[in-house]
Amino acid sequence: MKQKILLILILSVVGIKFGHSQSCYGDYPIYYAKGLVYIYQNMDSESAIKGEIPNGKSVKVVSSSFGKMTGFWEVCYNGTTGYAKKSKLSYKKTYSSTKPKSNPTITKTEVENQDVGFDPFLGQTTSSVNFRSGPSSSNSKIKTLSAGSTVYVYSNKSINNYYKAIDVMTSQIGWIHKNYVKYVQDVDVNEKGAFQSTGYTSSYNSEVSIRNKSSYTIKLVVGEETFTLSPNSTKSVKVKPGRKYYIATAPGVIPASGYQSFHSNNGYEWEFWVQTSRY
Repeated sequence: MKQKILLILILSVVGIKFGHSQSCYGDYPIYYAKGLVYIYQNMDSESAIKGEIPNGKSVKVVSSSFGKMTGFWEVCYNGTTGYAKKSKLSYKKTYSSTKPKSNPTITKTEVENQDVGFDPFLGQTTSSVNFRSGPSSSNSKIKTLSAGSTVYVYSNKSINNYYKAIDVMTSQIGWIHKNYVKYVQDVDVNEKGAFQSTGYTSSYNSEVSIRNKSSYTIKLVVGEETFTLSPNSTKSVKVKPGRKYYIATAPGVIPASGYQSFHSNNGYEWEFWVQTSRY
């Protein structure tokens, strides 16, 4: 009888151990989340989100082998393994308190890079509301949107109940409280892409020639990056390989949206012009 009980206990312990991800076991480097960090299924912010790492929480970095090339590290947090943006992880814990700073600041780049996914729709403000530089009432006000203003919302996913959005009349990118936005209609998304391939290049990152053939100052959002072009100008930029969403926007014009697959050692070109009247 004692032998049978002992065998059952041993099997139970083994079963519990192998029920967890093996990648979490080991003496891996510890890093800390800078803000809310998403754990992706693949080394691509367009892949499925497997979990979240709250601000300031520690996470194990299982592998950093492809970090320089992709910008992602393999991580493990609370038994969930996947890939997180290395730029969102810090070797030192910047602060331990979960309370917001009294005067938080956020740069323009940080605002535009915060990931909320991509499933866009057009919305309309239901009353006068502040359009802010970040997803909090403590962030600075960009402007006040009047009731009935049209906004392009990146997705239904919000941060602190704030939508990431584009003010259609000015093409400014910012944040608006979801309680003051009503859904109007879905946005057409071009799944086939709008960038034309120009052939082989020696650069690992995709080389993209952007041409603005309009009289407007435009913004082209490609995944986490935002490029601004003055009227009737051309700019050459580099984009990391992968399937990324894009948004082309100009003041008073409904943004054009889609997905584009960028391949390493390949060049692309893209042109913007206004085909219809201003909104």
